[in-house]
Amino acid sequence: MQDLLDRAFQRPLDSMDIELEAEISVDGIEGFDQPIRIRASGPYRSNEGKLPSFDLDLDLSAGGPASTVSTGRVSTGDRAFVKFGETFFEVDPDEVSQANRELDSESGGRCTRRGIGIDPRPWVENAEDQGDEQVAGVATTHVSGSLDVDRMLRDLNEFVSRCGGLLGTAAGGAPDPLSQRDLDKVAQVLNDPSFDVYVGKDDGIVRRLSASVNVNVPQEDQEGVGGIEGGSLRFSIEFSDVNGDQQIVAPASSRPLSELTSQLGAGALSGGLDLGSDDGVADPPGAEGDSEEPAVDDFQNYADCLDRIDPDDTAGLARCSALLNAP
Repeated sequence: MQDLLDRAFQRPLDSMDIELEAEISVDGIEGFDQPIRIRASGPYRSNEGKLPSFDLDLDLSAGGPASTVSTGRVSTGDRAFVKFGETFFEVDPDEVSQANRELDSESGGRCTRRGIGIDPRPWVENAEDQGDEQVAGVATTHVSGSLDVDRMLRDLNEFVSRCGGLLGTAAGGAPDPLSQRDLDKVAQVLNDPSFDVYVGKDDGIVRRLSASVNVNVPQEDQEGVGGIEGGSLRFSIEFSDVNGDQQIVAPASSRPLSELTSQLGAGALSGGLDLGSDDGVADPPGAEGDSEEPAVDDFQNYADCLDRIDPDDTAGLARCSALLNAP
């Protein structure tokens, strides 16, 4: 199994259709009885010397259908967009051009697909053969193992530190790297990490990755994280039509991203769900202050309104903006 994984993680994944599902559960916080679910799907293609191309639809929910927000991200490599409702908002072209100039440089080349600097192979330990399974119509070998959390966190953090700002241009934002103290704390609260890899039997290409981990916050630390006692994270990402001819084009029409962020703030870039507050803990539904923030329906009505008006209609833009503050 070790040799199988070694070979599989060296196989190129230059283009593919992606299906991602993730579920986050939080224990100890009122209002978080339902897990947060994230779904993303769409084509992806790497580009040498510039941002990758992708067209990903993204759904985030924190309960039933009424709390689901649909958004998306599109990159052609030369242009980047955020999708909100059915409206596309374009990232400042100067920012994209600057990111591509840096990616095309010697140091920036380490952030492109072939020099990305992340090798997930060392994250999998104690690999075991779990038999054959079908993934996206392909016969695969299912390999299970444990997840080396320390190594994974270090690798991801180093990548964010080196390349997060550049690749965040296409994604509509990127997280800040964690301090070593924060990395140590995160590693300490993660328990029972598992990892599964599904490798194509004929071509040796990775077709699915999945992982799960439980979180147990020590009692003495719970107050500092808003009372969170623990939770869990599970995700699965599946690749189909690997190294196919994925075609990704820019939207036919769009508006400046600054128009959206000026109205919605940074929450728009995370799909419109306010999952954080000043103390680092999300306010539960119905908490004081909720009425001051636009509801999910307000975001959708705003996006629908923008679709119906002329971009130069100043009065129309004002009417759409008023929907965000509708009682």
